[in-house]
Amino acid sequence: MTGRPAAWQLSPLELAAGVPLGTDPTRRLPRPLPGAPGARQAFETVLLEALRRPPCVVSFSGGRDSSAVLAVAVTVARREGLPLPVAVSLRFAGVPAAEETAWQQRVVDRLGVPDWERVEVDTELDLVGPLARTQFDRHGVLWPFNTMFHAPIAERAAGGTLVTGFGGDEIMSPGWAWDRLNWVLTRQRRPRPADLLELAGAAGPRPLRRRVLARRPEPMDPPTWLLPAADAAVRDGFAALRLAEPVRHDDAVLRHWWAMRYFSVVVQSLELMAGGYGAAIVHPFADPCFLRGIAADRGRAGPRHRSRETIGLFADVLPREVLTRVGKASFNGAFWGPETQEFARTWDGSGVDDGLVDVEALRRVWHSADPDARTYPLLQAAFVDSGRSRRGQ
Repeated sequence: MTGRPAAWQLSPLELAAGVPLGTDPTRRLPRPLPGAPGARQAFETVLLEALRRPPCVVSFSGGRDSSAVLAVAVTVARREGLPLPVAVSLRFAGVPAAEETAWQQRVVDRLGVPDWERVEVDTELDLVGPLARTQFDRHGVLWPFNTMFHAPIAERAAGGTLVTGFGGDEIMSPGWAWDRLNWVLTRQRRPRPADLLELAGAAGPRPLRRRVLARRPEPMDPPTWLLPAADAAVRDGFAALRLAEPVRHDDAVLRHWWAMRYFSVVVQSLELMAGGYGAAIVHPFADPCFLRGIAADRGRAGPRHRSRETIGLFADVLPREVLTRVGKASFNGAFWGPETQEFARTWDGSGVDDGLVDVEALRRVWHSADPDARTYPLLQAAFVDSGRSRRGQ
């Protein structure tokens, strides 16, 4: 083992809740200077650097984000006379929700990608299976729990660069705290009386802003395995995050999204994972150059529609049906595998903080037909604490 605590990236409360909370106020991106690259040019610049460190391997699920990454990488490589990227897709035995072959084939045919590898996966991505145990031994338990998803792909990027679509869902979609107000202020939506309260909250003192934001829906379903005090602390943490988000969308990208622990922990984990296989890793949708470019392009108002944003950036390299598709693959069925099921069945209740977690409620979650994925990091940490990781069991 590394000598680190099992889940060293997360506080006990974050581990219990299954999500990082808060921001790092020292992390913020400077505003782009006039004439700085826009979002598409920045996206190409990030991928150009990745292509210059071959092999450039794209983690290609067939969703909109990975398809956009692959399409732009192919376009840039051909323009610059560089080796084409390698597309690598995982195939999941017995997980129908992860089936994306038709969409993948459509994109590969459209782009004329000559090197597309398909890796068959059975139980390798089990939460406590061989890939996870290798990660535990190298780095401890990393968040998110599915960091090892990219491990079979990172192996093929050894000595070069692994490219992912991380960050696309968040940066390309609406759902920012002050979306509607910004659309009204930029005349993209008609005002309504309730917008006066939004405006007062945005411009008023913190107590008023807190009251306005408290009217927002809760960001997640209640975590039934947390004790009441822990549940309240998690709710307070999410409320503080909403309160800290700037009103202007460009400020929210540069000063809030970039500073969120959710963002920085994911990036750190993926860097550790890829480094363990001798690969660099790049996330064009989460790169500072791209984030500054998209903040400059959008200004005050954020995205109104996911498809509209994707079409605006990538319509020249991907067909409209790919850019506007709804739904995406779900891989959760690949994680709750036989070794995880056996550990959950025989778990003795140890390895979790019983000052935060209701052990019996957590046991019920793990024995349910569809265990809540937010508890997966707890299971991995409990597994490492049990010593089974070191015994290879």
